[in-house]
Amino acid sequence: MVRMTVVTTIIWISFIISVLLPAANSDADGGLYSAGLATASPYEDSTQNQLGHSYMGGSDQMGPASFIGLNFDTNRCKPNTSFIWCLPKDYNQEKHPFTYYHLENKSLPWDYDFKFVIDEISNINDKAQSMMISMYFAVSWMEPRLVINESATEWTEDRTGPKDQVNESPETLKYIWYPELEIYGLETFDRQRVLKEMSGVRVRKNKTINYELNVRITISCRMNFDDYPLDAHTCQFQVGSYYDTQETVTCKAHYIYDQDRQRSLQHFLQIEDLPDCFHTVDIPSGIYSAGGFQVKLQRKQMQFVVQVYLPSAMFVIVSWVSFLVKPEVVPGRMAMLVTLFLVLINIFNSVREQAPISSRLNAVDLYLVVCIFFVFAALIEYAVILLLLKKRRKPRRTIDEGLKTLFSNGDVAQSRREERKPHVEVGLTARKQALVDNIDAWAMWVSPPIFILFNVIYWIAYRHVDTELLSIP
Repeated sequence: MVRMTVVTTIIWISFIISVLLPAANSDADGGLYSAGLATASPYEDSTQNQLGHSYMGGSDQMGPASFIGLNFDTNRCKPNTSFIWCLPKDYNQEKHPFTYYHLENKSLPWDYDFKFVIDEISNINDKAQSMMISMYFAVSWMEPRLVINESATEWTEDRTGPKDQVNESPETLKYIWYPELEIYGLETFDRQRVLKEMSGVRVRKNKTINYELNVRITISCRMNFDDYPLDAHTCQFQVGSYYDTQETVTCKAHYIYDQDRQRSLQHFLQIEDLPDCFHTVDIPSGIYSAGGFQVKLQRKQMQFVVQVYLPSAMFVIVSWVSFLVKPEVVPGRMAMLVTLFLVLINIFNSVREQAPISSRLNAVDLYLVVCIFFVFAALIEYAVILLLLKKRRKPRRTIDEGLKTLFSNGDVAQSRREERKPHVEVGLTARKQALVDNIDAWAMWVSPPIFILFNVIYWIAYRHVDTELLSIP
């Protein structure tokens, strides 16, 4: 029994030594900028941050996390150790850097600088009223608590980044304060990955930290489709601080956009600086500063002109040919007008299914309704002519007389004598007769000018197009 106890004790001592020695070696050889073992998103909570930092005391004693090989003091300033930059012993990740603005002889508000390198507008969804943007999203802020070694050669070496900057792993943000941001109208925020997340951190010599990542952002955009498909929209991309109002934080932004890299969409695009009225966001919790850019959208109209407007106008013009057909040719004239009427109804239903929701009759619906009305008016005009023509001749016999003649054995000769009696046209005055003869001519002269006048008014009323926008290839 005693032998078993001794063996068990020796095993436990060997196990503790095997765990403690690797942890001590990793603390000694980890370097200034060694990252943790796990990959954590800079905008997500990390359990490692809560376990490892000694914010207030600055003690070098190993905590419980050291037993699993983690080291959270690699970015701390240490005596007799060379460094490029480091964090002071009393660095508190939960405290805002602008509470230490006196260290840089600055005053509030603090600046957040945004840079957007826009690859393209990937998609514009009319149904969802949203816009997807692919870009490199970068934000910079000053951290006055950083300790900078200005004599370090890394500030001038290209291999560590641009001049006066050094590249760091994104996991560095697990140990440094970073701002809480809000993108107004955000729907999705997708980070791009290949083998790892496409992001990076740069620490500048002037104590500024820059965080950049490749993202695909979808934002909501309020659109009004009352003028569809001749509509134009303006969407704002706004980003700012989630907690701090404009008295504490101001946002500045600039963008880079290469039109040649833009894929063809159903809209003309123009990206411009955010107007002054959108540099602040007023919500119940306060007034917040915002930065970003503005996107102007103008729908391309040629497709609708060729597929909808031109055929509809041609069908109306074809309906005028019916005014040249003799009223007595009922099958041909009626078939043409009814066919044109049904085709326009089918076009209207097809366009209506594809059109986004609008608060009233949109532009293309209005045009189609007017075209349908013109064909319907031609159909009604012919119906009136047929009604008048029906009254031009009085029947030789009434229905009762016809039935009596059909079923009786009356004198056939008497019937033939009645048939030889001259037929007298009654039911129309000379004035009405002239109206019947000239009604097609009047319709032929009146319809084209009215339709042309409607088109002139229509295209002038809906031509609210920005000429600069249409000049973009």
